[in-house]
Amino acid sequence: MANHKFFISCDWGTSNFRLAVVKTENLEIVSEYKSDKGIKVLYNEFLQQNHLSQEDYFSNYLLSAVKKLPKQFHELLIVSSGMATSNIGMYEMEYAALPFDTEGSNFISKKILFENGLEILLISGVRNEVGVMRGEETQAIGLADFIDKNKDTILILPGTHSKHLTFSKGKFTRLTNYMTGELFEILSQKSILSQSILKPNEQEIIKNAFIDGVKVGAKGKLTSSLFSIRSRDLIKTSSKTENYYYLSGMLIGDELSYLKSNNLNIYMSCPYPLADFYRIALDYILEDKNYTIFNDDTSKKAMLYGQYKILKHYE
Repeated sequence: MANHKFFISCDWGTSNFRLAVVKTENLEIVSEYKSDKGIKVLYNEFLQQNHLSQEDYFSNYLLSAVKKLPKQFHELLIVSSGMATSNIGMYEMEYAALPFDTEGSNFISKKILFENGLEILLISGVRNEVGVMRGEETQAIGLADFIDKNKDTILILPGTHSKHLTFSKGKFTRLTNYMTGELFEILSQKSILSQSILKPNEQEIIKNAFIDGVKVGAKGKLTSSLFSIRSRDLIKTSSKTENYYYLSGMLIGDELSYLKSNNLNIYMSCPYPLADFYRIALDYILEDKNYTIFNDDTSKKAMLYGQYKILKHYE
C-alpha cells in the first residue's frame, strides 16, 4: 500500500451523504462533512438541468463537499462505496457476485481521476440471484474481523432494505434482502393505515405494543393481519401511537421469523435507536439463544474498516 496517512471515506447512500477524513493508522475520524444530498436527491436535481453530464454533475457536487473539509485534506484520495456506483449515481459499475471473502478480494474496484481533479477509488456492490447491495458489502468485510470465523453465521444489517448475509467457511455465501424499512414508510404514511398511526415524539418504545406486533409477524401472519391496525383504531382498543409500534413489530417480526428454527450464530449491526427495536424482537424470537449486537462505535466504523481493507489491497 502507498503511504496514505489519511484518506477520505465517502458514504453516499440513497438519502444521505457523508465524507470523513480518516487517519489510516487507527481509523480515527479527524474531520467530516454531512448533508442530505443523497443519491436520489442529487439525481433528481441532475435531471432538471441539461448542460452537465451525470458524471460531471455528481463529481462537481463531490468536489464542493470536499472543499467544506479543512484545506490540508482537499487533495486526499477518496474511497467511495454505496450508491455512487449505481445507475442513478456518479459512475455506474457492475455488481460483483457472491460469494466474497473477508477481504473483499473479488469486489470490483476502479480508481478514477475526474476532470475536476478528484481522485476516487470506487467500490462495486454485490449481488446474487435474489438480492443486491451497494455499501453493505463493505460494512460486512469491516465487521468480519469481529465475528467468530470458525462458526456458520448470519450477519443482519437492518435498514430501509435490510440485508441478511450468511457467512460460512471464511466467506459470505448468501444474501437476502428485506424491504422492512420501506414497507413501514409506505404503510404508515401512504396507505389507509396511515389514518390509524401516529409517530411518537419521544424515542421510548411502547414495548407491549411492539412485542404484540412481533408475535404476529413471527407467526407468518403479516399480510392477513395488517388491516387489524385499522380495526384497533376504529374500535379504540389501541392508540394511534401504539399502532405505530405494533406495525413496526409486525414487520420486524416477519423479517426475523426464520431465525427461530435456525441454529447459526447471529450478529447484527445497526445504529441506535433502530438497534433497540431489533434487540427486543430478537429477544422474543430467539428466546434463550445467544446473539451479538455490535456496539454503536463498531457499527458506525464498519464501513471505514471495510474501505481501508480495499484500499490496502488495491494499492
